[in-house]
Amino acid sequence: MTPLNLRLVFYILAIFPLLCPGYCDEHVHPEEHANAHGSTGPGDDDHSPLGVMGTHTHQAGEVMFSYHYGIMEMNGNLDGSTPASTRDILDAGFTMAPTSMRMEMHLIGAMYSVSDSIILMAMLPLKRMEMISETEMPMPNMTRRRKTLSSGAGDLKLTGILPLWAAGDHSRTLKLNAGLSIPTGSITETGAGMNMAGDMPMRMAYPMQMGSGTFDLLPGLTYLAQRDDWSWGAHVNSVIRLSENGEGYSLGNSFQATAWYSRKLSPMLSASARIEGAAWGNIDGQDAAMDPMMSPNACADLRGGERIDILFGLNLNLDETLDKLNEAFDEDWDRSQESFNLAIELGFPVHQDLDGPQMESDWRLMAGLQFGF
Repeated sequence: MTPLNLRLVFYILAIFPLLCPGYCDEHVHPEEHANAHGSTGPGDDDHSPLGVMGTHTHQAGEVMFSYHYGIMEMNGNLDGSTPASTRDILDAGFTMAPTSMRMEMHLIGAMYSVSDSIILMAMLPLKRMEMISETEMPMPNMTRRRKTLSSGAGDLKLTGILPLWAAGDHSRTLKLNAGLSIPTGSITETGAGMNMAGDMPMRMAYPMQMGSGTFDLLPGLTYLAQRDDWSWGAHVNSVIRLSENGEGYSLGNSFQATAWYSRKLSPMLSASARIEGAAWGNIDGQDAAMDPMMSPNACADLRGGERIDILFGLNLNLDETLDKLNEAFDEDWDRSQESFNLAIELGFPVHQDLDGPQMESDWRLMAGLQFGF
């Protein structure tokens, strides 16, 4: 693990003791614990943030489908933690200077509980990226704005969630996430060329591609603790590239760690706060169809960095509403059979250190729904 990754681990672990109340009752009877957390249906045993996957537990044979909509806005560039202007980038010899980028994602997910403790999960992102850049004009100190778009399916992720340890009353658990990313996303997206007519297609820069082009390992660990209306936990995960893709490069490995604290405000509503640190490496190799001086986004040596975000979320559990609707049509309805949740999470960066010039993040938002049966 690099010093950069070690620093991120320290950031998360330094605050984690502050998030973990020392009053967890280790002598709660299992039935009392289940009642305290309302564990009557799929995924209804905790109120973790939307951005933390795989914390729910399910009974054998249960299925859950999910849909998440995510958006991230990026504006301006950083070199390290120092702003880099459009003029700085163009004067460094790059043809284009990216100024803003919007990334949107529709994430479709499915989960199946093989047993009461082992869960299989599949997730496929559908992406849309829009980038605004500026290029030099023949006239001195004048630039021309240019917009590029790309969209399509990203890489398919398959994950298994397995228990490693649990307290006697199951108020605290440790789970292993073992996943594999399958390269279903395109890495050969092209856009309008640099000539004035825009009729000479060229390979888009790395951030505008849909996938990695490689099979990647997705290991992770999740710790979750619960007591009455409170839950807190930590999650670490990594993306490990296994090979070089067909275009002659591999994206950098990445590491992420997060810790959160959430509280149930009512039978239906809970709120959460969490901190997340991420670090990612530069690209190994270079796409031969991509001119590294076209833009900093096309330069393999300017893609690494680290970022720390704070995020706030709300979760809305609509099980009771769903039960009432079902009971209105079926008097014999068993309320344990279905669950329905809505959630939202908003985050902002508090620290960014990028191998730049590289685009900096402004904010991100994720909203989603989950339906289990």
